[in-house]
Amino acid sequence: MTELFNASELSPTEKRGPGVVGIIEFAVGDQKEFTGEYIPTDMRFFMVADMNGQPYQRVISYDDIKGVEVEDSALTVNFDMGPIRIRDIGNGTAQVFADFVNEQLDKRK
Repeated sequence: MTELFNASELSPTEKRGPGVVGIIEFAVGDQKEFTGEYIPTDMRFFMVADMNGQPYQRVISYDDIKGVEVEDSALTVNFDMGPIRIRDIGNGTAQVFADFVNEQLDKRK
């Protein structure tokens, strides 16, 4: 899969963390699965999904994330709005990703 994330979105001092690519499970109309990426940085969190050939990007504050849980080749990010799971992770390591995000959350407590 071609990377959907546009690195030009990052500020000059922002550092990108370990991302994961896979199938993001959330419903939009009749569609319930989207190929996508979770990209954490030291400042914020990006969720990018391929919606019928068009990248859709959502930028999320760490203040809106409760934590990350790893389960085999999938992980769930627990957002304030509810959990969103990504499975069939094709690159990156789920545990490394989860550790990075949870570390960012711990810094903000």
